[in-house]
Amino acid sequence: MKPTYPILTMLAVFAAGIPLVAQTDASAANDASKETAVQLPTFTINSEKDTSFVGKSSLSSTRIAVDIADLPQSVKVLNNSFIKAVNPFMLSDILNYTGGAQSGALNWTPGRLAIRGYTGDGDYNDGFAPPAGSAVDSSIYERFEIIKGPSSIFLAADGSPGGVVNKITKSPQSVAQTVLSAQVGLYDANRAGLDSTGPLTKNGKLLYRVVAAMQYSDGFYDNTYMHRFTLLPSLSYQFNADTKVEFKAMLVETNWPSYNGLPVDPRTMQRWDVPYERSSSEDSPYNWRHDSVNRVWASYTSRLNDYVVLRVAAMNAYDRADRLESIANTWNEGARTWIVNPTTYTGGPYNRTTTADDATTRYRDLQTDLNFNFKTGPINHTLLVGSELKDQPSGQINYAGTSSPWDPFNKTPPTVVVNYSAKSAWTQSTDTLARAYALETFKMFNDRLLLSYGVTRTRASRSTTNIITGVNTTPEYTVFKNLKQYGAVYKIMDGLNAFYGFNENYALNGVGLVNGVSGPLPPKQGKQTEVGLKTVFFNKKLTANVSYFDIKQENNTVPSSPQDPLNPNVLVPGVISRGFDGDLSYQATRNLYLIGSFALYKARSVLGPQSRTFVQPYTKSIITGNIPVNNIAQNTWSLFGLYRFNEGTFKGLNIGVGANSLSRRAITDGANQVWFGYVPGRVLVNSNITYRVNKHLSYGLNLDNVLNTKYIYSVRSENVIVAGQSFNAKLSVDYTF
Repeated sequence: MKPTYPILTMLAVFAAGIPLVAQTDASAANDASKETAVQLPTFTINSEKDTSFVGKSSLSSTRIAVDIADLPQSVKVLNNSFIKAVNPFMLSDILNYTGGAQSGALNWTPGRLAIRGYTGDGDYNDGFAPPAGSAVDSSIYERFEIIKGPSSIFLAADGSPGGVVNKITKSPQSVAQTVLSAQVGLYDANRAGLDSTGPLTKNGKLLYRVVAAMQYSDGFYDNTYMHRFTLLPSLSYQFNADTKVEFKAMLVETNWPSYNGLPVDPRTMQRWDVPYERSSSEDSPYNWRHDSVNRVWASYTSRLNDYVVLRVAAMNAYDRADRLESIANTWNEGARTWIVNPTTYTGGPYNRTTTADDATTRYRDLQTDLNFNFKTGPINHTLLVGSELKDQPSGQINYAGTSSPWDPFNKTPPTVVVNYSAKSAWTQSTDTLARAYALETFKMFNDRLLLSYGVTRTRASRSTTNIITGVNTTPEYTVFKNLKQYGAVYKIMDGLNAFYGFNENYALNGVGLVNGVSGPLPPKQGKQTEVGLKTVFFNKKLTANVSYFDIKQENNTVPSSPQDPLNPNVLVPGVISRGFDGDLSYQATRNLYLIGSFALYKARSVLGPQSRTFVQPYTKSIITGNIPVNNIAQNTWSLFGLYRFNEGTFKGLNIGVGANSLSRRAITDGANQVWFGYVPGRVLVNSNITYRVNKHLSYGLNLDNVLNTKYIYSVRSENVIVAGQSFNAKLSVDYTF
C-alpha cells in the first residue's frame, strides 16, 4: 500500500521557510581530533585541536554546538582518541566508561544499550536514526555523544527514556593524509582498513575522505564469525568562510552468526552449566544472518548574516536484514510456564523454533534548522526553530521451517528445513513522523544565568497490511503529541555550574480495544527531572559532573487480569529509575590522562494486574509492587588511565589500563514482569599499548579481559543469556603517509 503525504508535503514547504538552527559537523582528523563548531553568540567558526578523550561541546542535545557545561542536561562526549584506546569488541562497550550507562542486552547489534535503567535500540548517526541490524566498523566514527535521559528537541519520538548515543561519522579534512591499518588477534580481530582524506582542488575548497574496512574473523562462541565490509566516502565544499555543504554515503555488507546466547536452566534459573562458548544456534548454512546497509546523506550549513545560521540536512537509506535462526526456549512467556517441568527434567533435548525471514526498510528524513542570536537590553538570546519530516516504510516476509531439538549437554548433528517456496507471512508497514520545534535560551547577568524553554509538536502515523490476505491488520492511525523541555544553568563561579532540567519523549504504543472499541492506545511517554553540578577547572584539564535524576515511564501495555475481552490490555507505569551518576576526566600531567565514572541508582519495573495471582519463580511468592529491571546494574564504576612517554628512551610509547565494574543484574522476561533471579556482578580489566616508531609507523596491542574473568555479558531475557568472552589479544599496525 502506498502511503499518501499531503501533510508531509505541506510541512516540507513550511519547513523551508521557518527559522532553524545551525549544526556544524564536529569531526576530528587523524589522531589529534579537530572539533569544528559554530560558536554562539558571535557566530565565529573556528577549529581547535582536541587530543583529549572527552569532548567539551555537543551537537546532539539542542541540535547546535553548545558547551556541555552550559546544558541543563547530562551529556558526555567521547572522542576518537578514546575509542581507539579502548578498541572495544562492540561499540556499545564504550558505555561501560560512562556514568549510568552500560552495554545493552545483546552483543552484536549496533545500538542496543542501557542508560539510567532503560534499554534502547537504534543506530543514531549524525543526528539521523535509520534502521540497522548489525554493527558497522568503529573506524568510520569520530566521536560519540551520549545524551542521558529523553530529548524533546533531538529525538522527540524515538529512543528510550534513558537516553541515546549519537555517533558522529568522520568528515573530510584539509590536510592530506592516508592511513593504512591491519589487525590480527585470537578472535574477533582479523581486519584491514583505509582512511584517506585531503583536498581535491588547489584552492582547498573541495575536500574528500574515504574510510573503508574489511573484517573476516572467527568469534569466541561456537559457530560465530564476522564477515563484514564497511565503506564511508564523503565530499565537502567550502563556498566561503560562512557556507559549507557536505555529502556522505555508507555501504555495509555483513554476514554474521545467529548467536542468541543460552536460555536459563529451569532447575537453577541460571545459565546452563556448560562451556561459555556453547550456543543454542547452529553454524552456516543451517543458521545465519545477513545485513545490507545503504545510506546517502547531506548537510548544508550557512551563516546568513551576523545573527542567523541555517542548516538543512537529509538522508535516504535502504536496509535489508534476512535471517535463518533456530532458537531454544525454556520458558513460555505467553503462558508464563516452564516448557519442561523443572522438577521432573533430568536432561535431554529441548525443541527449537525456527525463524526464517527477509525484512527491508526504507528511511527518508529531512531536517531544517535556523538558529537566531540576538540581544534585547542586557539579555542575550539564542533561538532555535526547526522541523523534521521522516518516512519509514518497511516490509517483512516469513517462511515456515523446522529445526532439530537442542541438547544443552550434547552436541548433535543439526537438521534445519525451510520451505522457501511459499510465504507463511508477508506484511508491509508505514511509519511517518512530522514535527516542528522551538528552543529559546535566555542568558542574563553577563551570561551567568541561563534559562531555556523548548516545545515540540509532533504528528506520527502508522499502519500494517497483510499482503497475503489484503487485510489491513493495523489500519492507519495518527497520534498528535506536544512535548516540552526546560532548564536552568547557574554559574556559581568560574568553572562551577549548577543545573536543573526537565525533558520528555514518547513512542507509539499500537492499537487495542478500550471498552470494546478499537483505536490507538495512548503513547508510551518518558519524563526526566535532573539536577546536578558541572565543573571545568585548571584550564579545562579537569572536567567533572555529578547529577541526581528521576525518570518515569508511563503507559506500558500489559494483559488485563482477570482477562477482559473488552479491555484485553491495561496501561501501567513502566520503569521508574532514580539515583546518581557522574563522570570525570583529568589530565593530571602532560603524560597522564584519567577518565572515570560512577552510578548509584535504583531501577524498578512496575508490575501489572496479573502479578496479584502469579508466583514469581525467583522468590517463590507473589509480588504486587515492582521487580528489578532486566540486565541493569544499579551500581557501577569505571576508571581508565593512559600514560604517554613524550621523551626519553620510551618516547612514543602509550600505555592504557582500564577497569569497569557492574553490580549484579536481574534476569526477567521480555516484558519485565517475571523475575528469575540475578547474574553475578563482575569487574573487567582491559589494556591498550601503542608505540609510534616514527611519523609513519605505529603499533598497537589490545588486551581484553586481562584477568580472564568468567562473567555474564548480558541478559536479554530468560531465554537469551550471553556469556562473557575470555582473554583476547589483538595486534595492530598503522602506516601513515
